[in-house]
Amino acid sequence: MKNLYEMLFVQIEQKREEMIFLGTQHGLTSPEVIKASQQLDHILNNLNHLKNYTYQFK
Repeated sequence: MKNLYEMLFVQIEQKREEMIFLGTQHGLTSPEVIKASQQLDHILNNLNHLKNYTYQFK
């Protein structure tokens, strides 16, 4: 389970960096930034589901 957490944290950090880069290149309201933001939300939701699942079985 720890490896899955680590993988999600790496994905979150990479997506944040991508979003910041895209925001500086295209503006914060550009479709590219919106898409990256939605992808980040999806990863964060996955992390939240994993935390809830783990908590449920402790």
